[in-house]
Amino acid sequence: MGNKKRVLTQNTRVKEWGIAGDEESIRKTIEETTEYPMMYKALGTEPKTSHPYNLFTDISNQAAFLEATISSIQPEISALAVELIQRNINKIIGIGMGTSQFIALVSAPIFWKYTGMEAVDMDSCEAIVNDRPMDEQTAFFAYSGSGTTTDTIEATKKAKEKGAFTIAVTSVDESPLTKITDKKIVVSAETYDTGGSDTFHYATRLTVAIYLAIELGKLINPEKFDFAMIEEELNQIPNQMASIFDQVVSRCWSIAKHHKNMRSIIIIGSGPNFGTAEEIGLKFDEMAHIPTNAMVPTRHIHGALGLTNEKILTIILAPLNDPAMKWLKQIAEATRLLKSPAIGIVSATETEIADMMDYVIRVPTDNPELFTLLSILPGQLLAYFFAVEQGNINPDCQRSNIPKHARVWLKLFPPGTH
Repeated sequence: MGNKKRVLTQNTRVKEWGIAGDEESIRKTIEETTEYPMMYKALGTEPKTSHPYNLFTDISNQAAFLEATISSIQPEISALAVELIQRNINKIIGIGMGTSQFIALVSAPIFWKYTGMEAVDMDSCEAIVNDRPMDEQTAFFAYSGSGTTTDTIEATKKAKEKGAFTIAVTSVDESPLTKITDKKIVVSAETYDTGGSDTFHYATRLTVAIYLAIELGKLINPEKFDFAMIEEELNQIPNQMASIFDQVVSRCWSIAKHHKNMRSIIIIGSGPNFGTAEEIGLKFDEMAHIPTNAMVPTRHIHGALGLTNEKILTIILAPLNDPAMKWLKQIAEATRLLKSPAIGIVSATETEIADMMDYVIRVPTDNPELFTLLSILPGQLLAYFFAVEQGNINPDCQRSNIPKHARVWLKLFPPGTH
């Protein structure tokens, strides 16, 4: 309800990740992190002690950042698609860490479907230590919200040495990553996340990948899909996300009140929505600290049935036109018979899975590829409100408000590395 215009500026992140100072001042920061969480100092954002935390602001602004991204990237994406064809690109490798890798994981099946190109995802460190074949016909997409992730930068340098055509997809122009790649796509008006988890960065950079897949499809397989219709629906995603925001907030918060103390969570998704499941799982890990596993449907059927019980929550991602609907229905039936709590994130008109779920959250698309953008909203909000309802967790901090965690954070992520 107009939510996409709700861009708040008071929490703008004003500096790169890190805490400067001598050994004594850093030690002091760690020791007092319970009173002033280190995460806020490292991000340069305003501390919060109750809902709405900074992450809620980031999620609230997601539709607006999506709208800004869609408005700005179209000419660049069209030109990039033409250049990839001219370069005879036949393989796409997407890399990143955490959320950034999951963008590549989501987009790979979309490239397969719309373009027929080989496409894969890799963790940045794995790309450094393992020699995946690539050459001048490889497009190497480096995803990084800040553009300063050191391992992603090193992996991209390695790809360039092998002859790959490198593209940075980031939210910060003139960042170190953009300075070493052949091309760059900058999204979200150089805006950082203000909490300790990537939120809108996922949607904005995934939009780049989906748009590119559509543009390449127009050039490679113009008659295979109604790309004009798919693109028009993609353009409506910000409005759709804004229109459902308040309703999804209420639904996710009410679910969290009942299931905040689940032992663990299983999230099921197929094709591009397996990557969505991974990203939602990461949000539960980061925000609510509940161990969460993402699975494709048959991984669940052939291994998780014995695991599933009344203390484990199952979330099923079910766009109406999902080719794996047969197996998604089997899992829904299994949770019903096992009396294991289940949430369906489904299309607006889906009824078969929805009728077997304890709770249903609906998003207005039947398209499995675009479902990845709308379903992330309830995924993020569920994780956020599970943290809020537990009462002793600050979802912004990833436990860096506890001294021993703060010490590890600063050791693993010194200034300028994230």
